Amino acid sequence: MRQNLGTALTVTATEKWLAAVQAGNAFGLYASQNAVAAQFSYVQLYNPAASGKTLLLRAVVGSTGAAAAIGFSMDNTQRTTDAGAGINLLSGAAAGVGHVRQETNAALQGAQFGSVLTAVGAAVIMPIEWFAQLAPGQGLTTYCTIVNIQLVTWFLWTEA
Repeated sequence: MRQNLGTALTVTATEKWLAAVQAGNAFGLYASQNAVAAQFSYVQLYNPAASGKTLLLRAVVGSTGAAAAIGFSMDNTQRTTDAGAGINLLSGAAAGVGHVRQETNAALQGAQFGSVLTAVGAAVIMPIEWFAQLAPGQGLTTYCTIVNIQLVTWFLWTEA
């Protein structure tokens, strides 16, 4: 935390993340969607409609099984397979309400808003702190922009 001239106090993103971890409000989970012929691979962070919480996405890390691009979309449709609830990064604390989900589909889905190129097996770490905010019933989906390629995505988020 920094004290500026006057009475203004500022908190860095790193300090906010540390406070969330120490308070039991920081979560992480990944999923690996295997390649399926003629299908796009999807991995999603989803905030269930009845959660009563807002998810604030801190970081997204992704990689693909072949040279491709990882795309990003926002949508309110849960992906088919539940990889699980977020693991609390405060050891021993309760799991999160946010779930990581995955599937394959022959069609591109959601409102696509960006993509990044990847090399085979190289991790792409999105350099944006506080990547997105998800209200109940909303999800952020990563997808491989080429069919028949494995996609692995790791999400870090807070819940309030």
